[in-house]
Amino acid sequence: MINVTTEAQTRLGQFLTDNKAPRNVRVFFPSTGCGGVGLLSLTVDEPNAGDFSVTIGDIVYCINRELQEVTGGVKIDFKDTGLDSGFVVDSEKILPVLDPDCGPTCGGCC
Repeated sequence: MINVTTEAQTRLGQFLTDNKAPRNVRVFFPSTGCGGVGLLSLTVDEPNAGDFSVTIGDIVYCINRELQEVTGGVKIDFKDTGLDSGFVVDSEKILPVLDPDCGPTCGGCC
């Protein structure tokens, strides 16, 4: 399940319009290097057969089904603290450390 707040929907719509981008947004889990906890991110990308997708307003949101099993439900929001602002993608479940055998100092595994 993907939920999008009204603020995030408005900001994403404006971003896609301003950049003349397709109205397809993917939730993904980028690699952060060894020993790091990754954060979910957004990118513009077409859904494919291995995805769960949902249309909210005029934007199609998608996430790889295997990733969705790891994340559970996903919430996309937009935060503006006055000092910084941006999209926040939260997962229902705690995301795993990318390489649990590698310590926080890397120890040569990178």
